[in-house]
Amino acid sequence: MDKIRVTTEIKPKYLFRFQVYHTYFGLTGILLVLLSVMALVDLIGNFGSMAVWAKIFCIFILIWGLVLNPLNLYYKSKKQAATTELFQHPIDVEISKDGLGIFQGDKGGLVEWKDITKIVVLKNVVLFYMGKVRAHLLPLDQNPEQADDIVELIRKSAKGRRVIVHRRKRRKRKGA
Repeated sequence: MDKIRVTTEIKPKYLFRFQVYHTYFGLTGILLVLLSVMALVDLIGNFGSMAVWAKIFCIFILIWGLVLNPLNLYYKSKKQAATTELFQHPIDVEISKDGLGIFQGDKGGLVEWKDITKIVVLKNVVLFYMGKVRAHLLPLDQNPEQADDIVELIRKSAKGRRVIVHRRKRRKRKGA
């Protein structure tokens, strides 16, 4: 298979997944999780001997890192999906040996593989990075029967690109 074309819709859950990945798998996110875990360990191990201000500080770090920040990312994703014109209509995506074709109505074009810096395949979405923070999202769960073929075509076509796969292949049902 040399080419796959799918039609997708970018919904808040995909933007949220991108935001979470981008935030928590970067240096800032790793430090935030590490700080939250350290605060939790400190609270559990030293609760009786901690000063009140230290307890409040540790609880604040925990709530900020593990509750408030993800909630903020979710609401930003929801707002972006609702207010960005691009996400209001279906997007046609074509994956081929030449690159990633992205089309919406009469607009769009081909992004060559050389212009894509990194590809991250998550469970339900593929992130095509065209720089540090600019990316295109391809939801896999909207086309589940083609998901494995899409991932294989990306791996085959994106030679020399950094491809990170965090997704397992779908199991074929017995008798199907």
